[in-house]
Amino acid sequence: MRPSPQVTNVLDFIPAAEHAAIRAGQSFHDCTPGIQAAIDTGSRKVFVPAGVYPVKQVNLRSGLELHGEGTASVLRAHDASLACEFMLATHLRDGGTPNVADNMRDIWLHDLTLEGRVEEFRYQQYWYLLAVNATSDLKVERVTFHGFRGDGMYVGSGTLRGTERHNQRIVVRDCVFDGAIKDNRNGLSIIDCDQLTVENCVFRNIGNAKLSHSVGAIDFEPDHPWSVYRHVTIDRCTFTDIDTVNTAGITFFNGRQRGDNIHDWTVSRCQFNNCYWGIDSATRPKTAKDTRDNLAVLNCRFLNSIRVDIAVNGLSGTQISGCTFQRSPPGSGPGGDAIRLGSFAYGTSENAIDTVITGNAFIGIRPQMGAIGVLGAEGVVCAGNTFVDIHGCCINFAEGNTPDDSRITEAVIISGNRINRSTHAAPGAAGMSFLGTSHEMRITRGRMVMDRSIAYDNDVQGGIAGTAAGATVQLVGIRD
Repeated sequence: MRPSPQVTNVLDFIPAAEHAAIRAGQSFHDCTPGIQAAIDTGSRKVFVPAGVYPVKQVNLRSGLELHGEGTASVLRAHDASLACEFMLATHLRDGGTPNVADNMRDIWLHDLTLEGRVEEFRYQQYWYLLAVNATSDLKVERVTFHGFRGDGMYVGSGTLRGTERHNQRIVVRDCVFDGAIKDNRNGLSIIDCDQLTVENCVFRNIGNAKLSHSVGAIDFEPDHPWSVYRHVTIDRCTFTDIDTVNTAGITFFNGRQRGDNIHDWTVSRCQFNNCYWGIDSATRPKTAKDTRDNLAVLNCRFLNSIRVDIAVNGLSGTQISGCTFQRSPPGSGPGGDAIRLGSFAYGTSENAIDTVITGNAFIGIRPQMGAIGVLGAEGVVCAGNTFVDIHGCCINFAEGNTPDDSRITEAVIISGNRINRSTHAAPGAAGMSFLGTSHEMRITRGRMVMDRSIAYDNDVQGGIAGTAAGATVQLVGIRD
């Protein structure tokens, strides 16, 4: 479809002698000045016809619709120089102000491919295909982020340390984040955003075995106490082969939470295939009086995660409902829990607070602790779940103190769960038990007593141990 006359065509600002080579994907011409000139005309719509355009940094502006003809319109990193650190950008460095009223706004990017050439130039942490800072009302639709060297899309607070900037109402829809090779950082990195929607996106081939945490498809990692990420919706997305060590489909970090700045995240109807972690979290130790995080994971499917599907760690107000956690074939993989509540690191305990786990299916899990492993939790409702062919404990509680002496597990309700073997259960499922205990993540014959807790109306199929051999799990409803 040809653009209407009121649309500015970037080819009108690029030498005619280069047009054929651009269309053929063979041009080495630096198209940055031409595309920038087309944007700077002030036209509402700027069109990028099919072709491959070598570019360095292109600066966006308010009130812009920049679009192409889908995957055939490619902006390609010109070279490996610092001039290509950011391909498309709003405010950089200390551009903008802390006041969102001053933000760049009303930008629509769609039907483009951004190519970072990671196969040729390799990893660079701060090289972003799209850098967004101090921006409101941005839509990114049907954009392919391919071969990014650092992050595919970065939603930040400027690119200088200590710069306070805030983003609002960012929509990322029907996009593909393909790292090409696993020598990059994050597909989508969120440092600051109030109201983020990520819908129907695909994330694949993302990771870096040389890096540790905070690497993955979507990474929420606020840098400062004034950083914001809240009212987040991630819906109908697919995460595939995010499987290098310590890499997650989604990472939530709330260690900068100070009051109202970080809360309310929903992940729904998403598919996680072969991820090292499905959803990971990191937090500071919290109590029930602290601000609730309110993470909801609803109607998602986790298939063949290498380690933990959902690590709640020290989050508060988490709901996990209607999800399927599966290993196929049953018992495969190195062993990892479907859900992990609480954590212990650096001599400090982090107890999960007020967690609801309802209506989920756990199939063929070979856990490290249990299909649900509890390191520390204050307030858990585990109800209406189905556990099938678990190669170990369905729910396992860690016993023993930690150096900070703050790990607790109490106020646990376990009700209405069904525990059974399938008609074709693998041999490893023969040791299946409903409840059990562990110490330092190793199955033990320990004794676990939990106050203000109760278990009732659970359907444990014949031949499955109610409690793992030698272990004692006592739930005390009321104790003086």
